[in-house]
Amino acid sequence: MSAPREPPPPDVLGVITAVGAVTSVGRSVAAACAAIRAGITRPRRVSHFQVLEPETQDTLPLTAHPVHGYTDGFAGMGRWLRLARGCLREVLETPGLPRPSDGRFWGSTALLAVTPSRNDGGFEVEGEDGLDGIRESCLRPLRDALGLALPDANVWVMDQGHAGTAAAVQRASGELWRAGFERVLILAVDSLLDPEALQMLGEEGRLKVGDNPVGLMPGEAAACFLLEQEGSARRRGAAPLALVTGVATAQERNHLYSGESTQGEGLATCLREVLARGSRPARFEGDVYSDLNGEQWRSREWGTALIRLGEHLDAPNVHLPCVSVGDVGAASGALGVCLSVHAFARGQSRTGQALVVSSSPWGTVGCLRLHSAGA
Repeated sequence: MSAPREPPPPDVLGVITAVGAVTSVGRSVAAACAAIRAGITRPRRVSHFQVLEPETQDTLPLTAHPVHGYTDGFAGMGRWLRLARGCLREVLETPGLPRPSDGRFWGSTALLAVTPSRNDGGFEVEGEDGLDGIRESCLRPLRDALGLALPDANVWVMDQGHAGTAAAVQRASGELWRAGFERVLILAVDSLLDPEALQMLGEEGRLKVGDNPVGLMPGEAAACFLLEQEGSARRRGAAPLALVTGVATAQERNHLYSGESTQGEGLATCLREVLARGSRPARFEGDVYSDLNGEQWRSREWGTALIRLGEHLDAPNVHLPCVSVGDVGAASGALGVCLSVHAFARGQSRTGQALVVSSSPWGTVGCLRLHSAGA
């Protein structure tokens, strides 16, 4: 029997009106989400990175989750641009959305791009905030290629890795709403298959290889959604796909690189904050989309957070997209949002509620709470 559907709280932070995604198991949001839900996975050997096989002492190509035939031959921000262009194009083709050249509509829209942390060393630090390279080499070419009438001043980068999507929603529903923006495109993109990323992960012993069964399998993806103020969406006649009803971020002191064992304090704080926004103090039993990827530190963080939240959770249905697409890094949070929306639309959510839970290796953690628009 389905659990009772809790009505959404009155303080909706924003509504999602369009989604898009490119992953290794689907190059549209519908194809990707259906494949992930069905447990489809397409791991492949990647020829540009070799690992040692312990038993034979031979070197073999790493097994990973590339978007085969799509990102081949691209590297660095060129790979991000390739993924982001396909994802964002899907959003811009949403029925009822004004054309990309509509300056009036897009002039009141912000673009928040979620990328890996600059602490990872995956891109050159340039400009006052260290992010000019991403804007110049990725976001402006992306905007121009799609003919999107979005002013330079409306584009920001959120370099907070896995937790960047939650941080972007937090910024949109607070600072950007107050500044007069009516909607925000949240675009998250990452590739752990870039040679530099693989080199770093290999040196840190984080890859899943023959002598490390608790490592991660690298993947790549882009995911995007349009978050609008509820009144703005209503005025233009857009039907919400989902409601964002809670968001929180925090800092885990004992993160992966701290040298200390995680206690799950930051993650528990995030979850407790978004769960407290419910219309009644009921234990959450909906869907949880987590970025658990097989690494021990993530499992320990999640487990200790659950212990701290025993009175707030009631056997939620936990989904692990990485089983199908590998660890997609900074794109994981936005992909979780797309999976939530897809489940709502097809009646596959048992309560019409979902949490998207994210943790960065550098300690930034985040949580989003979503409700079905029909709940």
